[in-house]
This record gives sequence, C-alpha cells and structure tokens, in this order.
Amino acid sequence: MYTYTRASFNATSGKQHPTYHSVGLMADYLLSKRTDIYVQGMYQHVGGDATGSVLDAAYVAGAAIVSSNRNQLLLRAGVRHFF
Repeated sequence: MYTYTRASFNATSGKQHPTYHSVGLMADYLLSKRTDIYVQGMYQHVGGDATGSVLDAAYVAGAAIVSSNRNQLLLRAGVRHFF
C-alpha cells in the first residue's frame, strides 16, 4: 500500500504545503488450519515545506506518539489462533 497526501497550511508567512508519503506491507503465513503468524510494517516520511507546527512530524495512526522528526517506522508481529 502507498499513499501520498499534500496538505495546505496558511500562516502569516505565507502558504506551506507539507507532503506525506506512507508505505505499508503485511505478510501472513499459515502454520496450520487454524493458526497463523503475521508481520506488518508501516513507514511515513514528511516532505515538502516546513510549517513550524506539529504538521512537520510524522504520525502513523496506531502509534503511541508522534515522531520527533519527519520519519516514522512501525513494526508489528503476532500469532493468531482461531477457536
């Protein structure tokens, strides 16, 4: 999955347009008929104009906090069993 978002931020110094590039992947492997393992990854990069606001930091939904810079990477792995 890939998404591109272009934002518009109006300030006294003029218009800024930060851009957000997000890439996500997921893989699933069946261990048995009712059990599987999975891994997920999500990366976001904020490019474009700097706004001097929270819009400059990367944030992936589901992350505990906003990134302290313009990049954020989340990884998740799990085992799932159906009863």
